[in-house]
Amino acid sequence: MESIFYRIEQDLKAGRKKKACDRLRNLINEFPDDISLREKLGQIYYDSGFKDEAGKFWIFFEPQNFEMKEAVEIYRNSLSNSGNAILKDIVFRGDRNQLPEYAQKKLKELESDSFKKTKHIPDFKPKQREKGNYKEPERSFLGKIGVYLLITAIILIPILGLVKLFEIINSIFFNKF
Repeated sequence: MESIFYRIEQDLKAGRKKKACDRLRNLINEFPDDISLREKLGQIYYDSGFKDEAGKFWIFFEPQNFEMKEAVEIYRNSLSNSGNAILKDIVFRGDRNQLPEYAQKKLKELESDSFKKTKHIPDFKPKQREKGNYKEPERSFLGKIGVYLLITAIILIPILGLVKLFEIINSIFFNKF
């Protein structure tokens, strides 16, 4: 994981902020319980001028300065302070019990707002697929035949069209009544 952080730092130094953000987003998806990744991503967005996006990633943190407070407020206002919309946007798949107390409180606050307004709380389950355990789905026999027939039709239709065109030209010019 240290090499990834090194690459992120190198991307930032080289001005490749989008690449650094993509790497951090991938890390957040892989390690959803580590909210320090969200804090770093929020800082990159804030430094780039995307205050609302920074607020999205800083929402689980107690405001330590005016910038964090402002960014979170802009983010909440951009989603009309809707707990449901915010929960759908932040997509937290980690273990709530591993969050700091402030983040747990914010999450419960958003869930209660969502339930009060929509009678629904978005729930995002952790991804279950294990690495290296993925298999391509097998195609059925009829599916394979269908693919081969489609390819054959794509090849034969233009050929048959040319043959018919030559027959028409032949009958017009070379067959006299």
